[in-house]
Amino acid sequence: MRNPFRIGADIYLRPLEPEDVPSLTDWTTQPAIRVALDLFYRPCDQSAAGLFLERTKSAAHDIVLGIVAQETDTLLGCISLNRIDQENRQVQLGFLLDGQKADGERYLSEAVGLMKRYVFEVLSMNRLWLYVDAADAQTIAMLEQRGFIREATLRQDRCLDGRYADTVVMGQVKEKELLNKRRQGQGGISSEDA
Repeated sequence: MRNPFRIGADIYLRPLEPEDVPSLTDWTTQPAIRVALDLFYRPCDQSAAGLFLERTKSAAHDIVLGIVAQETDTLLGCISLNRIDQENRQVQLGFLLDGQKADGERYLSEAVGLMKRYVFEVLSMNRLWLYVDAADAQTIAMLEQRGFIREATLRQDRCLDGRYADTVVMGQVKEKELLNKRRQGQGGISSEDA
């Protein structure tokens, strides 16, 4: 493990490094990832990925971490906290996973659990939220298993290949998280949540 920020059972989260630029560049050529990152209208190359890496290190209200498989020390994707709002105690979650890696959904679920604990326990935030493509039933189901609820649907929010697509806003609040843990007999937020 190199420079771990959070450690789970099968993955760990770490800051992105310059040697991650080739992976970031490869991922941004995948159509689904380009759409998710709103990159569909601009070209991406290693210099763009390098610029992204530099911006992540200097962003005052964002944290971007690599999702790394412990067994192979392979970078699987990224997970981020964006728009950290201390005044209103809320933060936006984002993630990107290399769609060509096996067990990606399992690793992503673990990464979301690690970030949830960090948001609610360490940052003492009240609300964690994110946008999800309404057609991505698998990710929505995983997030619901992690305690997120559908808060809204933004109808015809994006235009993809000439067709309009909906976006779902999903969120979770700390009070709800604490109630769920108490119902499960755990008393509070624990390290078992990942």
